[in-house]
Amino acid sequence: MANAVINFNTDAKLKKEARAVLDSMGLNFSIALNAYLKRLILEKRIEFTTPEIPNARLRESFREARKEYATGKMKVYRTHEELEKHLLFL
Repeated sequence: MANAVINFNTDAKLKKEARAVLDSMGLNFSIALNAYLKRLILEKRIEFTTPEIPNARLRESFREARKEYATGKMKVYRTHEELEKHLLFL
C-alpha cells in the first residue's frame, strides 16, 4: 500500500499534550490517526464528547442542594410513587 502524507494545523499545546499521552501509551501520531481514520470510515460518523465536569452554575446548584438537604428544607421522597404523586399535584 502506498503511503500518503496528511498535513494539518493544530494548536502547539494540543500537539504537545497529545504527544505526551501517545508516548505514555507507546504509540505515535501515525498509529493514532490511522486508527481514527479507519474507525471514521467503518462507522461513517464523528463522535464528539465533552468531559463530565460540571460547570460553575451546576456546581453552585449542587452546593445549594446539599445545604437544603442538610438543613432539612429539601423534601425527600422515599418511593417513586411519593415523587410521582407530588409531581402530578403540581
